[in-house]
Amino acid sequence: MMLKLKLFVLLLIGISGFAQTKALYNQSVEAYKNKDYVLFLKLAKELDSIRPTHPAYTYNLASAYSLNSKSEEALSVLKKIVLANNSIAFEDDADFESIKNGKNFKNLLELKVLQSKTIETSVEKIRLSEKDLHPEGLLYLQKQKLWLSSSIRNKKIVSSDENGKCSDWFTDCLYSVFALKADSKEKYLWVACSAITEMKGFAKEMDGKSEIFKIEIATKKLVKRYTIDGNHVFGDLIVTKNNDVYISDSAEPILYKIEKENLVVWKDLRKEAFNLQGIALNTNESKLFAADYLKGIISIDVKSQKGNWLDFPEEASRKGIDGLVFYKNSLIAIQNGVVPIRIVRYNLNETETKITDFKVLDNNRKEFNEPALATLVKNKMYFFANSPWKFYDKDFQLDESKFENPKLFELNLD
Repeated sequence: MMLKLKLFVLLLIGISGFAQTKALYNQSVEAYKNKDYVLFLKLAKELDSIRPTHPAYTYNLASAYSLNSKSEEALSVLKKIVLANNSIAFEDDADFESIKNGKNFKNLLELKVLQSKTIETSVEKIRLSEKDLHPEGLLYLQKQKLWLSSSIRNKKIVSSDENGKCSDWFTDCLYSVFALKADSKEKYLWVACSAITEMKGFAKEMDGKSEIFKIEIATKKLVKRYTIDGNHVFGDLIVTKNNDVYISDSAEPILYKIEKENLVVWKDLRKEAFNLQGIALNTNESKLFAADYLKGIISIDVKSQKGNWLDFPEEASRKGIDGLVFYKNSLIAIQNGVVPIRIVRYNLNETETKITDFKVLDNNRKEFNEPALATLVKNKMYFFANSPWKFYDKDFQLDESKFENPKLFELNLD
């Protein structure tokens, strides 16, 4: 079991405050040290069920299976690790000594190499002039032929011309601006805002505060703010043709809806999800798809609110999906929580209840720091390839010398 992963998991547990999970982990470490591998496996299974695809828990589960001579199970978990992060050097770990000489282990090493293959489908279109914007969401207003981009750092919405020159479009934002969506008639702009440490002017008392804006596009006037008590990070939203608005919360796995001018809980996923990200609707708006950063994608029937988690192909990782869009019976996922970062198209069956196959559209590109949300314009998907999340220092100041101006990329889906 790798020491650096042990330290990593303890750090994460300390931040999240999961006392019970920390106790379980400490017990598993003791079992490992005492070479009680039966107990180590039991505890590793329990931890993995609490936090699936967690880097340390998953790695320790593979280790526990190997130490208990369960080669097939160990190889299966190691494959999930490779698909999620092909930089983990498990081949140097003595815990896997018993399976290192097998053909399937060698196949895993070949898969690690294959995962590093560079695939370039999308192309850079423009660079925005405002370097420290830290864009997240974007939207094209077709009637006005105008691009809008949200700002995490500067708490505003900017417009940009065909050369990428930015102008302030709406600045009355208290918090970081995440997702932007317009209704079908482009009368109103719906905006998700959340207080996070990377924004200018953050104070501790703001932590967990989020709100949804309704802005009249023609006048740029704020029509209404929607808030709800509790700790939230509203990261994405979607607007139906009937002007229903659905919102995903990354702080607690809950989907919200604006109903009768009130922000209310639409579906509570706290018993089955972990960290909600991008959301999308199918063409007839009968199904809502929500990405969970650890667990994958859930498909929810809008009328009945019944949901089912999509099974992923054996050669694909369900981990690390942020941006999510629906296009022609498929889901295009921006997976920035895997190594290397990739953009994948997951094709669905006719009833849109299962993933039938997939295709990697972009992979291991040097331009990709952390692409996040995306928007569709006809048959093309647009996103920012380089969000500077990793260039904040310990005081959450942004070092502009370490990154380039925001790059808007275009991906032709046909």
